[in-house]
Amino acid sequence: MTVFPRFALALLVLAASMPLTGCKKKAFDIRDVDPGQAGVVRSLGPESQDARRLSELMVRSLLATPEVARATVPPTIAMLPMENNTRFPFNKEVFTTLLRASLNQEARGQLRFVARDILDDIEAERAGKREGTLDYDPTRRTRTIAGVDYFLKGRVDGQSWASRKGQAEYAVYAFSLIDAETGIILWEDLMDVKKEGKDDVIYR
Repeated sequence: MTVFPRFALALLVLAASMPLTGCKKKAFDIRDVDPGQAGVVRSLGPESQDARRLSELMVRSLLATPEVARATVPPTIAMLPMENNTRFPFNKEVFTTLLRASLNQEARGQLRFVARDILDDIEAERAGKREGTLDYDPTRRTRTIAGVDYFLKGRVDGQSWASRKGQAEYAVYAFSLIDAETGIILWEDLMDVKKEGKDDVIYR
């Protein structure tokens, strides 16, 4: 007499749990998306389409500036770290890496960039060649490491506000070309972005 009620109770519990399981929202599968377009996972801060738009704008604008377009000798440029004045701890190198690579592709020899981020490796290589521990072509020997004509500096400034309806973010991305001898800003351009929403993401 006690077996049937227990069995019936187990069936009732199983039946009650089935609709709950079926109502669970399934996460979307991983898929390839266009980095130049906004995706399903959005942020009020910098996104891939912002980096792409900024890079395309800066490349066109910088290559048209007289200091680059009319130069008889390709200017040598050092890309400085980007300054982040927003509340978002995003990877700033995404912007500088994309811009430098795009400039090298589009400039077709009009610009030259120095790799200051591996300066220690360059100095060690030069020392080894001059000491005879590393082989090299003596005709390529130079007295010092290449200096730069210009610095390319980027920054992003942000303004945030919120209400019961949601949050809003305004960001101004700007790059400037600075004369390495005088400190004079020879070129500058910007792109601004405004976003609104209720949710936000965590940058990793």
